[in-house]
Amino acid sequence: MKAVSVAAALATLATAGVLAPLALTPLRERLSPREIPGAQRFLRAGGYELHYTDEGPRDGSPVVLVHGFASWAFSWRAQRQALSAAGFRVVTVDQLGYGGSERVAGPVYSTDRQAALVLEAIDALGVGAAHIVGHSFGGRVAMHVALAAPARVRSLTLICPEAFTTERPPIAAVVGLPLVGHALAFYSLAPPLVPVGLRSLSGSDAWLTEEAAAGYIAPLHVRGSVESQVWQARSPKDDGAPLPGRLSAVTHPTLLLWGARDTVFPPKEGERLARLLPDARLRVLEGVGHLPHEERAAEVSGEILRFLSAEC
Repeated sequence: MKAVSVAAALATLATAGVLAPLALTPLRERLSPREIPGAQRFLRAGGYELHYTDEGPRDGSPVVLVHGFASWAFSWRAQRQALSAAGFRVVTVDQLGYGGSERVAGPVYSTDRQAALVLEAIDALGVGAAHIVGHSFGGRVAMHVALAAPARVRSLTLICPEAFTTERPPIAAVVGLPLVGHALAFYSLAPPLVPVGLRSLSGSDAWLTEEAAAGYIAPLHVRGSVESQVWQARSPKDDGAPLPGRLSAVTHPTLLLWGARDTVFPPKEGERLARLLPDARLRVLEGVGHLPHEERAAEVSGEILRFLSAEC
């Protein structure tokens, strides 16, 4: 009888753990995208409202910055300042489901779709051929942009890019489940865990001030954030041919920046990617993890500026 009681209690706790997020999500997700502190401008692309920034002289050579997973325009704040001060027109576009962009409950989060939305967004802003900079998943999106519209890309700067995966990670199968997936997404996006996650990705966390952590946390309070993560897990990785088999077709001048201590995509992936891309150079930053543009903001901005100056 005692064993039965314990089992029943554990079952009750497990059920509560799965169902509680359904009630708690509306309490956390109180904001519309336009209410995020720091959100600036919005446009429509592909039928969705996307958040963007547009800085620097209008006649400057355009640079488009594409953020990675669970990030947004905020993560590029140092590069936006450095590049615009150097005379470049600097545009960021928050990917669908992130930052100040719309959250969608549907399987619309493939890399191809995100790349198409970036292209539609810069079309709306009158940006022609541009230098594209992408971090992590944003690097994969940048390569899709280069493949879909090669004439629109002058160069690529890829920071610890996701290049060789063909499917969602195994955890996505769980996140995509009804109820359980919502609960897992809710707990994994808990604001107090954000600094923990950012530290785990960094070679050094000296950059991670309270202000920086708050910047990453802010979009988690937007309505639909948890649900959009569930639908991302249910979306195909690439709509068409998987990216790894197409890498040699990315012929643009490419700068690869990699953290020597990156545990998400280890530096050996950078070496492999540098061999596959026809016109790539690799720079590995010692003591740096998966967030070089945060951990060594000034150094990374300098590397990008030197590369772009040579390509302009």
